[in-house]
Amino acid sequence: MPLITIDDKQIDVAAGSTVMDAARQAGIYIPHFCYHKKLSIAASCRMCLVEVEKAPKPLPACATPVAEGMVVRTHSDKAVAAQKGVMEFLLINHPLDCPICDQGGECLLQDIAMGYGGVASRYAEAKRVVKEKDLGPWWRRT
Repeated sequence: MPLITIDDKQIDVAAGSTVMDAARQAGIYIPHFCYHKKLSIAASCRMCLVEVEKAPKPLPACATPVAEGMVVRTHSDKAVAAQKGVMEFLLINHPLDCPICDQGGECLLQDIAMGYGGVASRYAEAKRVVKEKDLGPWWRRT
């Protein structure tokens, strides 16, 4: 069982575990969207970026296997800056008021944006608009 350090907490984790698994075991929250324990690892959202000592850049916690003596920082300036950068890109074309969304008010994106998103966007360009598609008579609204 490798001994690793996450946010100054030393823990023993099972071999083959990821940094995300170790953080959960230690009671440390790492923001994420695409990770689920029962699904294959995609590491596509990049929201779980953490700082790993001796790594040249932040690494996704969901896809990084633990190693003996690894030192991980989930809330360092480098990790938080990476997480905020990812959140900014996720919100470029997404309104946070979500007036037509079925999950309005109960959305993981909204919850994480409150902690890791900015108060205003740096982008002045128009957001992308998805036009309603004609899916046939059954889908037409009356």
